[in-house]
Amino acid sequence: MKIPAHDGPWYRHPLMWLVVTPPVGAVIAGVVTMVLILQAPERDVRIPHPTQAVIHGNAHSSVMPPVD
Repeated sequence: MKIPAHDGPWYRHPLMWLVVTPPVGAVIAGVVTMVLILQAPERDVRIPHPTQAVIHGNAHSSVMPPVD
């Protein structure tokens, strides 16, 4: 069986772009995330806790104890 020769430069092959694009995208996303973190390092983004934990039904049948 004969293997076909690929003519042309490396950037003309679509499979190469399918292999290279996800890691490059991850690096770009990491850099963007780092820039956002460094711009506002002390921002508090925590969600406030509810006054009482209710999982099923009402507070009396809850699995979790109420929050003080």
